[in-house]
Amino acid sequence: MKVRTFWGSILIIILSYIGNYLFFESKQLAAPLFLDHYYETSINIEGDNHLPFYYLANKSDFSTVSHVDINGETFYPLSTQYFNMWDTNTPQYEQEFTHHYLKAVTLSIPSVNIQDNIPFEFSNMIVHFSDGKTIQADIGNVILHKSNPKPQVLETRYSGSSNQHRETKSFITLQPITIEDITVPFPEEIADEVLVKVDLNQERLSELEELMTGAEPPNWLTEGRDKKWSSLPGVLIHDELFPFSLKQSEWILLLMKYNPTRNSYFTFSVKIIGKTESGEPFILEAPISDAPSLDQKKINNIIKTKKSGENE
Repeated sequence: MKVRTFWGSILIIILSYIGNYLFFESKQLAAPLFLDHYYETSINIEGDNHLPFYYLANKSDFSTVSHVDINGETFYPLSTQYFNMWDTNTPQYEQEFTHHYLKAVTLSIPSVNIQDNIPFEFSNMIVHFSDGKTIQADIGNVILHKSNPKPQVLETRYSGSSNQHRETKSFITLQPITIEDITVPFPEEIADEVLVKVDLNQERLSELEELMTGAEPPNWLTEGRDKKWSSLPGVLIHDELFPFSLKQSEWILLLMKYNPTRNSYFTFSVKIIGKTESGEPFILEAPISDAPSLDQKKINNIIKTKKSGENE
């Protein structure tokens, strides 16, 4: 009887080990999985420009990105261009999850690769790893273009953000203008991920002028960081707001909210489109940047969604 019990226990241990191993294997990625990035930015015409991309890899995967091919051109990670005396076998990662690491690779994009008036745009790239594997990665949508001279129509006076995926930017007019539209890029992909309000209350906004002399932010500004989005002042840009005119030295405040449950990375500009009193058109860019808050549940959903897309 004791022998039978002994072997029964051994069998249970073996089956448990096999079950755990099969479960572990089911959670492993066949190849690194890149997240979605929505980047639209003007590049520096002098020197290189650095773009970070984030991907998931198995904890047992110690490979690194050696280079990538984009639109027929080859680009290299920033870290491989310089000697690193601290290079070890210790895994480098941004965030740790149960079976995976969130890793980052920062690509160096020389300005010579960007032509005048022709954006450098891509939604996928061929990624080559140090262990010899190569994947075609869907990375969202990236648009790079050379910067244009900034129009002297608005001057930034305040910019702030919160841990609630919100951002605030205020401007003062340098001359009389008419604002005809305010737009967010990638309308088909992230239309529901970004909300923008416009506040034109001149009496309240003029208090921001004191920030230029080192004063503390007004109470309404700091208290607004903890208020619900629906209770904040301003009109959504999708409402009937445009066009509207501003005199010289008048204020405009943009309030941006990014979907806190999304899984994508943002680096782009909200564009303020209008014309001066003399009829000269202008486009002013208000840069924003925001990263998703990731947890294990979101990681599981990302893997499930990405794998489903690969099988279609």
